[in-house]
This record gives sequence, C-alpha cells and structure tokens, in this order.
Amino acid sequence: MSHYIEAREKTITKIEKAYFDLYIKDRKITVNEICKIAGIHRSTFYFYYEWVDDVLDGIKNRLLNKLVNIVESKERGNQDFRQIQINLRQMFKIDRYYLVPLVLEQRGGKFAVQYREYLKEKFAEDLGLDYKTGNDVKNDVANCVLSGMIEIMLYELSSEIIPEEFTYIIGRGIIDKGVNKTLNEDLNIKFGK
Repeated sequence: MSHYIEAREKTITKIEKAYFDLYIKDRKITVNEICKIAGIHRSTFYFYYEWVDDVLDGIKNRLLNKLVNIVESKERGNQDFRQIQINLRQMFKIDRYYLVPLVLEQRGGKFAVQYREYLKEKFAEDLGLDYKTGNDVKNDVANCVLSGMIEIMLYELSSEIIPEEFTYIIGRGIIDKGVNKTLNEDLNIKFGK
C-alpha cells in the first residue's frame, strides 16, 4: 500500500472516530469539534467531506460494504457458512465501536433496518426459506423466525463472551433442531433446499 493511501486511510479513520465519539455521547457535532478531537485542520476535513453528516454516511457505507463483501464472498457460493461466520465475527470485532450503537442498539435508524433486511434476505436464500409466499400468515411467521434468527446471530457475533466456536454450533442447532422441524413439519412452511 502506498504511503499516500495509508495516510489517507489514517486521516479518515481519525475523522470517523472523532465524529463517532461525539455521536455516541449525543453531543453537538461540528466540524470544529471533529477537527479538535481528530487533531486535524478544517481544510483537511473539507478535503474528505462536504458536510458533517457525510462522515456518518461514510461510516455506514463502509460497514454495509464490508458486510456485503463477506456475505457474497466465494465462501457463500461454496456454502462454507462457518467461514462466513468467522469473517463476520472478525468484522464485528474490528468495527464493534460502530456496529453496536448503529445496528444492535438501532441508533442508526434506517441503517439498522437496512442492515438487518440485507442479512434476512441472504439468510432466507441460504436456508431455502420462502418468506414471500403470498400467504399473510406464513409470511408473518417466516419473517418473525428470520428476524429472531438475525437478532440471535447479531448478538452472538458481537459478543465478547461467547466463544467463536460456539457461534456456529448454536446457529446450526437452532436451524437444524428447532426451526427446520417446526416450520416444515408443524407449520408446512417450505424451509431448506
């Protein structure tokens, strides 16, 4: 990586961190405050961003792009979901400072919903769960199950207590021993490919 790219990424990281320090403390966010915390000049800020809110948009875009890159990686095509979970766990470890408030605590508003909806759509594809059947009751049940599974997965991924190897075991157990049987056998909702 070139010196320029490294310096650019370092500066953007400092700006994002300064912005987010103010954001999570519910303090007024201004260019002056960001520059003061980040230790940069105003012109440096404006070199990278037009407006203060562009910083949060940049954080959200970066987080969503990371998620998409992991979920739509070759591992998913090979159905190596264990590797995807390992990669997701690593991403949560690196970006926990941003993901917990924005996604888990849902302070990101529409972003938190978009993040979950993306995961729900891909999860449904991988599991073979049809949650758009045209039957309102079946759709609601499938949506409820998917939403619950996404919440469990997000909590597990962000947990610093649950051992990494348990995440995959818990997920497979919930799917294979609980949801699969209940949806297929008890509710006649297509589940599994």
